[in-house]
Amino acid sequence: MEQGLINEFIEKVKIESKYKKFIENGVISKLFKIFNSKCEKQYYSNNIDNPLELSLEFYKNYNLEYFKIITNGIKNKKIILDRNIHNSFTDIEENVTYINLYGNDGDLFVIVHEFAHFIDRNSNPNIIPNEFSFLGEVFSLYMEKKLELWLDEKYNDLISIRRNNRLFYETDMLKIVKNELKYEKMYIKKGNIDSKNLKLEEVKKIMKYNFPNIVNYLLRYPIGNILSNYLINNNVLKSDRELCLTCLNVNLYEVLNEYKNDKYYYNASKKL
Repeated sequence: MEQGLINEFIEKVKIESKYKKFIENGVISKLFKIFNSKCEKQYYSNNIDNPLELSLEFYKNYNLEYFKIITNGIKNKKIILDRNIHNSFTDIEENVTYINLYGNDGDLFVIVHEFAHFIDRNSNPNIIPNEFSFLGEVFSLYMEKKLELWLDEKYNDLISIRRNNRLFYETDMLKIVKNELKYEKMYIKKGNIDSKNLKLEEVKKIMKYNFPNIVNYLLRYPIGNILSNYLINNNVLKSDRELCLTCLNVNLYEVLNEYKNDKYYYNASKKL
């Protein structure tokens, strides 16, 4: 079993090493240093009776056009909310967004996040054009942080947990990216990978993400977090339509430095 997994992994690395990474090595290395948190995953409470209703109220207040896109999606069964869905995702071909509910207060952020993906796909033009899919998480995380601004102080604990868990998961994702790049570099340098140089625990974690272009896929999340944070903190958008172009024009090194020095971001008692 383990040898079969190792062989499969080596073949995967050969393919993955051919993908061009959407951000340069210097930025990736800086991400490794910034996302080096020792935080632990925190668990959500169960105080919100109807997170769907609250999320709809938020979008109705934020942008009536977005609200109509969402309500039409629910009505036409293009948005499906279910606790039995394994993962939240959007089927691009069918234009259906599946939202996995967990039955706790974190569902509020999950719903707002996934609604943003549906809004993006059903806006004309898309907020994030297909050719810039590497920015695919920026708008959804931006809407999460708009939600944080909209919620009143009684939700501060929930906001704090969500911020902590973003950091927790993105730190874990970057560990996987780091290990994947290590093995890709090994393969590129030597033309092969000796199974003796593999760490089984690292292999198993990488192989849990069973899809192509794993480095670019995982990098979208910390980059989305950092860029959305920049957009909120600096209030640079006059319209959400400017989001993609604004992100394409920023200096990532400067944005990373700003994020690193954002002393209050993970303090739930303060608003972004």
